[in-house]
Amino acid sequence: MIAASMVVADDEFLPPEPEPGFYKALEKCGKKISLECGKSVVKAVLKDRDISNKCCVHKMGRSCHEDLLWYLISQPKIGANATHVFIKGPQVYNSCVSKVGLEI
Repeated sequence: MIAASMVVADDEFLPPEPEPGFYKALEKCGKKISLECGKSVVKAVLKDRDISNKCCVHKMGRSCHEDLLWYLISQPKIGANATHVFIKGPQVYNSCVSKVGLEI
């Protein structure tokens, strides 16, 4: 969802890992999507915006999408919207799957 540099750019601002290796896995996930598309997905989740087919075809996979959602809600400014993120996040993923016709 977010480019790797946005995800794990500065250790001093990161909350504790929910499990060992989480941030390393998150960094790998972030490399699978462009910064532009990462921002588009975040806006789709947080602001109920539509996402383009171009940003749906990034082969990130459900696991990476879910990990990035967990990261989003760990952020103080977004954590208050956790319920919305957990409802809207899977809807965005499923919308992409239906748009491009395959498991992304």
